[in-house]
Amino acid sequence: MNSGSSAIRRPWICREVDASLAAELARQLGTPEVVARLLVDRGLTTMEEARNFLDPKWNGLHDPSELPDLEEAVDTILAVRDAGGTVGVFGDYDVDGISGSAILQEVFRHLGIQVTCRLPHRVREGYGLSKIAVEEFAEKEVDLIVTVDGGSNDTEAIQLAQELGLEVIVTDHHQVMNPSEGILLVHPDRPDQECISVGLCGAGVAYKLAWAVAREAGGGGAVDEATRDLLIEMAGFASLGTVADVVPLTGENRIIVRHGLRILQSTRRPGLEALMDQCNIDRTKISSTDIGFRIAPHLNAAGRIDDATAALELLTTADSQRGKELAREMGNLNRRRKEIEDEMVEACVEEVEAGKHPEEGPLVFAREGWHTGVAGIVASRISERQGRPTWVLCIDGDEARGSGRGFPEWSLAEMYPLMEPIVERVGGHAAAGGTTVAVDQIETLRSALLQSEADREQERDVPPRYYDGVLAAADLTLTLAEHLECLAPFGEGNREPVFRIEGLRLDGDPRLVGEQQAHIQAHFRGEGVRIPSIWFRAAGRAHELTRGGEVVLMARIGINEFRGRHLQLQIVDCLED
Repeated sequence: MNSGSSAIRRPWICREVDASLAAELARQLGTPEVVARLLVDRGLTTMEEARNFLDPKWNGLHDPSELPDLEEAVDTILAVRDAGGTVGVFGDYDVDGISGSAILQEVFRHLGIQVTCRLPHRVREGYGLSKIAVEEFAEKEVDLIVTVDGGSNDTEAIQLAQELGLEVIVTDHHQVMNPSEGILLVHPDRPDQECISVGLCGAGVAYKLAWAVAREAGGGGAVDEATRDLLIEMAGFASLGTVADVVPLTGENRIIVRHGLRILQSTRRPGLEALMDQCNIDRTKISSTDIGFRIAPHLNAAGRIDDATAALELLTTADSQRGKELAREMGNLNRRRKEIEDEMVEACVEEVEAGKHPEEGPLVFAREGWHTGVAGIVASRISERQGRPTWVLCIDGDEARGSGRGFPEWSLAEMYPLMEPIVERVGGHAAAGGTTVAVDQIETLRSALLQSEADREQERDVPPRYYDGVLAAADLTLTLAEHLECLAPFGEGNREPVFRIEGLRLDGDPRLVGEQQAHIQAHFRGEGVRIPSIWFRAAGRAHELTRGGEVVLMARIGINEFRGRHLQLQIVDCLED
C-alpha cells in the first residue's frame, strides 16, 4: 500500500543518555562509545551488568519454584499421572499459546503423563477457555485442565469445569482482572503476589512448569540425560513464543531467546526444519527477526485464518513428510493472511481519507466481512500510520469482535475501565488488547472513547519515535555493525537501535523488489563508502530518495551475509532536512 496523504509523520526524538557514564563504560569494556550508550540507555551502567547482558548464562534463569502456586501445580499434575488420569492442555491460537502447549505436551508425554491437547478456534470460540472446550474435555474423561497463555479471567468456563468434576490449573501472564476461586494460578504478574519472574510470556511460564514437573518426577534432583536434552530442546520452543508475543527481551526472556536461537539452529523437528527452509532462513544465523517476521507469521496464520492445531502439529510431528505438508500449508495460509490484511488496511485508509473519522482521538473501525484473525495486525499498521490508538472490529451478526493497538504514551489499558460497561468483553496489555461488543453498541463505544479524550485537560501529542544517536557516513563500518550485533537478540525492551545517518547521497536509481514490488532497494555513497540498503513496505516513498542532494536517513545497521559479510542499512524513515 502506498503512503497516502492521511498518514501521520510521527516525530523523531533522540534518546538522552549520560555521556560520562557511557564514555567510562566504553573504556572498561573496550567497545565503541555508541555501543556503550545503548547499554547505559538499557540501565546497564556497570561492567558486570553489561557483561551479563552481552553474555547471558543459563544459570541466570530463576528457579521455577519462585512462581506462585507452581509447587502445588506440580504435585497436582503428578498425582493425576500416578492415578492413571489424563491431563488436558488448553492453549491459545497464537504462537505463544501454541509453543507453550507444545512444551507441556512433549514433556508430559516423555514423563509418562497421559495428555490431550486442544487449542481454540479463533472465529468460532474466541480467546480463552470456553465452556465448549470444557465440555469436550469432560467427554474425553480428562481429570485436570492445564491452561497455557490464558484462563486468568475465564470464570464461567472454570466454574463449569469444577461443576463437572475437573480440576483446573491456570498458567498465564495476562492481566488478572476477574480471578477464579479454588484454582491454582501459576502467573508471574499476579496482583496479590510479587514475583521476580514478571515479564515471562505464556510459553515461558509453561517452560518453567515443565521444568519443575520433570525435576519432581525424577526425585527432586538432577534429571536424567534424556529429560535434560528434551528440556533444552523445549527452550527453543519457548524462544518462539517469547519473541512472537513481544514481551521484553531482558532478564530471563533474553536468556531464553539467546539460548533458544542456538537450539533452533540444530533442531531435528521435521516441521520446523521444513518451515525454516520455506522461509529461506539460514539456520546457522537464525535471529529473533527471523522468528518475529518469518516463522511467527506462518505459525500465527494457522490460528488467524484456519485452525491453530495444524501449527501445533507442525512443531511436534516426527514425520518428515507430514512436516513438509504442514509447512506448505502454513505458507499458503500466510499468503492468504497477507491478502486479507492488505484489503482491510486499504479499507481503513479509505475511510480516514474520506473524512469518516475525527482527526483526533482513538480510531474505531467496524465492518462486516472482515476477518477477526488479522484484526490485530491491521490495527497495528493503522495505529502506526495514524499515530493514534486503533480498534478494528469485525461484525458477525449482532456481535463484533476485534483487536486494538496502542502506544506507551497512549495506552489501551487506560481505556479498558471505560469500555467495560459498554462492551461484552475486553482485556489485554497496554499495547494490545481484544474486545467483543454488541453491534448496536459500537457507536456508543466510539463516542465514549472520543469523549474521554476530549475531556482530558491536556491535548496529546502525536506519539514520537526514538533514535539512538547521530552517525556520519564515515562511522558506518562492518566493525560497528559487528559490535551492535552483540546486543542481539532484539525485540521488545531491547529494540534494535535506530540511528540518524547524515551525509549520504543516493548512488544510482532505487529499485522496487519483493512481492508486489513493495520494498525499496538502494545504494548510498558518502565519504568514500558505498552502502547498500533496504526499505520495507515503502514503495510509495521511493521519490523521497531521488530529490537530489544529501539525504538524512533513520536506519538500523545490520550485516548482509550474501557473498561475504557486508554492512547494510535497513531504512526506517527518510527526513526532508
